[in-house]
Amino acid sequence: MGFLADKASYSYDVPIKLNESRQVKNQDQQLQEVAMKSQESGIVQNRLEARTVMTAIVIHVVLAIMTVGLSLVFSIIIGFISKHIVDKEIAQLSANANQFKRFAPFARYGNAYGSYRHVYAHDKQLSNNLRDAIEQALVAKTPIEALRAVTICDIDKNLVQPESRDFYIADAGQTQRGTAFTVVINQSNFGDMQSIEWQVLAAGFIDDTKKFNFIVYSLFSFPFWYPAYMRKEHDILSGLRSIYSSTYNEMDSVTQIRCLHEAVFDAMIKELEKHGVDTSGLKAQKMETMNISISGGKVSMGNIVQGAMNKVTSNTQAKAAA
Repeated sequence: MGFLADKASYSYDVPIKLNESRQVKNQDQQLQEVAMKSQESGIVQNRLEARTVMTAIVIHVVLAIMTVGLSLVFSIIIGFISKHIVDKEIAQLSANANQFKRFAPFARYGNAYGSYRHVYAHDKQLSNNLRDAIEQALVAKTPIEALRAVTICDIDKNLVQPESRDFYIADAGQTQRGTAFTVVINQSNFGDMQSIEWQVLAAGFIDDTKKFNFIVYSLFSFPFWYPAYMRKEHDILSGLRSIYSSTYNEMDSVTQIRCLHEAVFDAMIKELEKHGVDTSGLKAQKMETMNISISGGKVSMGNIVQGAMNKVTSNTQAKAAA
C-alpha cells in the first residue's frame, strides 16, 4: 500500500478543454498550417539545381548499364517507398498524437533553444492557472493564437505497455528565412510540489534538394536507415530540414526565442506572485535568456555552448558538477 500511495502522489497534468473563445481559427486549420509551414522557406529560394538532377541521372544511368538495368528497377521501387515515408512524416507534423521511442519526444518539432523547469510548492493546484496565464500572455504579445493539447506516446518495447503523456504546444510562427518555432509546455506534480517545464524549439524548412537526394539515392541508404526507422529510432525529417545560415536569420531567431521566453517568464512570475509563491529563483532564471545566442548552428547560453541537437537547460552546470 505504501508503494501505491507514493506512486499515486505523483501525477501528470491532464489537459482540459481550452477556452474556445480565444481560438481565432479552428483546430483543423491550425494543424494543417503546421504541416504547411514546415515546408515554407520564406524568402529563401528552395529549389533544385539542374546540376543536382543531372548528377543523379548520370549516376543511375552508369549503374543501370553496369547491372543490366536491375539497379534501375530497384531504385524505382525503393524510391517510391522512400517518398511515401517522407510524405507521411511531413503529414504527421500536424497530428494530435505522436510516437517516439525512449528519447527525443519533440524531435519532429525541431531542436531545443532554451529549456527551463521551475518547481514550486502550493497547497492549491495552480497548473491550470499558470497555463491559462501563459496562453493569454503569448496570444497578447506574440503571433501565437492558442495552445493545443498533443498526446505523445513512448513505445519503448521494454515497457510493459506504451505510455502516453499530454503536452501543450503552440506554433510560434517563423522567420523570413523559414526557421519555424514551437513552444512546448509540460506540467506535473509530486504531492504539493508542482513543476512546469517549457522550451522553445526551432526547425528549418523542408529542403527540396535534401528531399530529392534522400529519395533518389535511397537505393544506397535504404538498408541503413529503414530498419532503425521501423523501430522508431531514426528521425527522417531532421535530415531533410535546413535552418538557413545567415546573420539576419540568426538575429531574427534570437529575437523570437528571447521574446517567447520573456512572455512565459513574465506570465509565470505574475501568476505565482498572485498566489503568494516566491519567484526569486524564477527571476534569476529569467536573466539567463538574455545570454541566449545562435551562431554557426550552435546555441549559446552564457558560458554554455552545445550543438543544436543538444538540449540547453538551466541545470546543465549542476549536472556536470554531479
